[in-house]
Amino acid sequence: MRVTPAGMCVQRGGASRPSRRAVLGGLVALGGTGLACRAAAWAAGAAPAITVAWRGSTGNRTLAPAAIQGDRIIVAGEATAEAWTLDGARVWTSPLATAANFAPRPASERVVIAGRKGLSVLDVADGRIAWRATPTEAFGAPLVHGDRLLVGDGSDLAAFAMADGAPLWRYTVHGTAGIFYAPAARDNTVFLGAGDGHLTALDADSGAVLWSVDRSGRWQYLRQLAFTGDGGVLVAGGYDDAVYGLDPGDGAILWRFEAGNFINSQLVHDGGVYFWSPTGWVIGLDARTGERRWRTRTHRFGSDGGTDWDPIMAEVRASGPWLWVLDMGHRVHVLDRANGREVGAPKLPFRARPFVTPTADPDRLVFGTVEGDVVMVRVTGLPVDAPME
Repeated sequence: MRVTPAGMCVQRGGASRPSRRAVLGGLVALGGTGLACRAAAWAAGAAPAITVAWRGSTGNRTLAPAAIQGDRIIVAGEATAEAWTLDGARVWTSPLATAANFAPRPASERVVIAGRKGLSVLDVADGRIAWRATPTEAFGAPLVHGDRLLVGDGSDLAAFAMADGAPLWRYTVHGTAGIFYAPAARDNTVFLGAGDGHLTALDADSGAVLWSVDRSGRWQYLRQLAFTGDGGVLVAGGYDDAVYGLDPGDGAILWRFEAGNFINSQLVHDGGVYFWSPTGWVIGLDARTGERRWRTRTHRFGSDGGTDWDPIMAEVRASGPWLWVLDMGHRVHVLDRANGREVGAPKLPFRARPFVTPTADPDRLVFGTVEGDVVMVRVTGLPVDAPME
């Protein structure tokens, strides 16, 4: 497919289709040639489909979300951590002392495999164990920041040296609140939104408090902290059913979006914030302003008899121009990031764990099955943005 100087999409090697000209012309005026070209493909009846490229058995029954590290797929579960090539060959297997509950965290030449009862830091080349740690209470989701590993341990935020696991410092939050979600970091500052209702900025070298704001009456606690690409906004989910944009300089609220229900996680990606709300919508926000760009209905609650999506447990993920939303019916909803339009919802030919992991190729995705297998799929039939000619 190509774009003519007039902005009309045509098939390569074929004649133009004048019957779509008026529609595409309007779309070009509103949103550019890329949107128009994808609209042409939808109008032509293109439907995304999923085929299994390969499937491999791991040493686990219950897989945590997979991660991509360079040219490796890293998976972990209750028994082993494993590295697989993108072509489906297992590179190494490393037995785990405790189960993995969180997605692996890439760390230069190492990878962190963490669970509530313990964590292991492995050499990504061969799976060799560099060091392990056991919590005083229970670990939360970890963060790798430079040469440090930061992880909640009960009411403490613990910092370890990535090189050898040496303890560096601990910061204890107010009261008996736990730290379940990973902190965020920018430059030499660590940001923590724990169950004590505070947003606290810590010195990454020492753990000393730089500043702290108490908004326990506003958001109770913050989760899934993530920075915009320019580092200017810290995006966080509040327990009060809202998503916040915060100033990393002093914690001031730059914007607040009322999501209408508990938001377990949100994706911050390429200037946008994306999440599913149990009120029945996938929502896209502007990460700088909090303004809603679009929303796509997922549940009608009987209002119009339309087909509802199954509930969503998997985090929304992105690659290329697409959002990938996996529902509990093992169906992958493919949304255009620009406008939220659903371009297809192919069903997986297997029962999937609640995660989808994109690769560098927007047409290839990694899943885990309920039997503990790792699966690479290819997505075909996606509308393609064409270059200008």
